[in-house]
Amino acid sequence: MKLDISDKEIILAIKEGDRDAYSKLYILYYDRLCKYVYSLSSDYKQAEDIVQDLLIGLWINRGKLNIKTSLNNYLYRAVHNKFINLYKKNVREQSFINSIHREAIIELECFERDIKEGRLIALERVIEQLPPKRKEVFILSKLNNYKYKEIAKMLKISESTVESQIRKAMITIRGEMHKLSPDFENIKNHIAIIFFILYTHRLDFIIS
Repeated sequence: MKLDISDKEIILAIKEGDRDAYSKLYILYYDRLCKYVYSLSSDYKQAEDIVQDLLIGLWINRGKLNIKTSLNNYLYRAVHNKFINLYKKNVREQSFINSIHREAIIELECFERDIKEGRLIALERVIEQLPPKRKEVFILSKLNNYKYKEIAKMLKISESTVESQIRKAMITIRGEMHKLSPDFENIKNHIAIIFFILYTHRLDFIIS
């Protein structure tokens, strides 16, 4: 289906930075797209997040707009693709969590109690020694299971700052844990397992 004249006018206006045209598009399509994504996910909050992400991205990247179908088809296809990509990502994450859970059970069965407790205590000490802001970001992400976007909003920092703090924390933790247990093979996977144990047991970390 080719673009009709109104579609062309709206897209051109948005590409040129016309906020009124963008507002009209937002008002016209927001509820429709949310209902469509909800029909796929049965999660209205998720549907709103997907639609908002699409429409905000459309404005941010307006200069690169290159729509060759009708505006209606483009938007519905775009939110459909976003939902599918999110679904696949969630499936991968759940698969990872399940595999970590299985490994954690095996790990707990194999660890001698004193060794297991020693590693948990060692990891807790390493986390406690992180710089205050880095520790706070790390605990919110790895132990309280908040997303980067949620942490950024909560602490009023950028998502890139959240990502940087977590990356630096992981480098410190892996290095310190390796010093404590040089024979600790496959350090990355074992730390992931211990994080899972900490998370499921809800150990009480104090954010200073």
